Amino acid sequence: MLRCEPWAEAHGDEMAAVYVAEAARWRQTLDWDTTSLWPVLERARAAGEMVGLVLRGPGRGIVGWSYAALRDGEFHCGAFAAPNAAATALLVDALLALPEARAAWRIVCFAFADAPDLSGVLAARGFQIDPHEYLSRPLALVPPARRPGRSWDVRDLDATADLLRASYPVVDPARPFAPHGQSSEWRRYVSDLVFGHGCGRFRPSLSIAVPGAAGALDAVAIVTDLGAGSAHLAQLAVRPGLRGSGLGADLLAGLVSSGAAAGFSRLTLLVGAGNTAARRLYARAGFDARAGFVAATRAGVARGVHRDWPAA
Repeated sequence: MLRCEPWAEAHGDEMAAVYVAEAARWRQTLDWDTTSLWPVLERARAAGEMVGLVLRGPGRGIVGWSYAALRDGEFHCGAFAAPNAAATALLVDALLALPEARAAWRIVCFAFADAPDLSGVLAARGFQIDPHEYLSRPLALVPPARRPGRSWDVRDLDATADLLRASYPVVDPARPFAPHGQSSEWRRYVSDLVFGHGCGRFRPSLSIAVPGAAGALDAVAIVTDLGAGSAHLAQLAVRPGLRGSGLGADLLAGLVSSGAAAGFSRLTLLVGAGNTAARRLYARAGFDARAGFVAATRAGVARGVHRDWPAA
């Protein structure tokens, strides 16, 4: 019999074992070193700054878990770990029943998708599902390739946000980030990539900005360091009018060359399964699927507080 409990009730040594197992899982499957993230999460758990749940099995040991945070009215779900589909459903239902989830205008899940039937469970509860593939490409020292543009600089933050705003649909309820397409949302998204550690540590020397006219950017590539020899392409964007010009392929070639020269053994990235143009570009550049992630969104109970949100 499985039982779901608040993670605040778990002992620190129990959670330490959970984090060790989680770090091993991410390293083995994704070549992603997350060891520095779990102490940060544990401090937030101990301080009551984030909500979370643990699943206990018949022997009272922890067999699954999840965590989430309420941010600007959005309830963001983090990791999902469960032993079977029934446990996944129990964990999701308990998470959605939390007061923080019921206070949100939107619920967002972006998670490593190895919890059994995670997509099916979320879809049955009204979520829009956008599967993502985690791609990887081995790196080896090759003759240097010409890198278009220059290294990305923090002064490019606003111009990068403007480029992303021009590159994506204005409003997309299914998008985990910047759902309204507002400049402030895109700026926060770029800031999270550059100053946060949730997607690795930002590497400015490997990241690229391609200047355009009047201070704008025509393309950008933001690269982070996942540890374990993995460089990660956290964001690639080319201005819509320049797509098909070969600029995206040139950016990838430059990243492959500079990543190998910097000592990385692989380059990874995430791409939506429905983004056929990007998937073709990455396949031509030698990327193969390594694992899956689930991006899922649903309107929250408190959605009326955001009157600018489009009707369903």
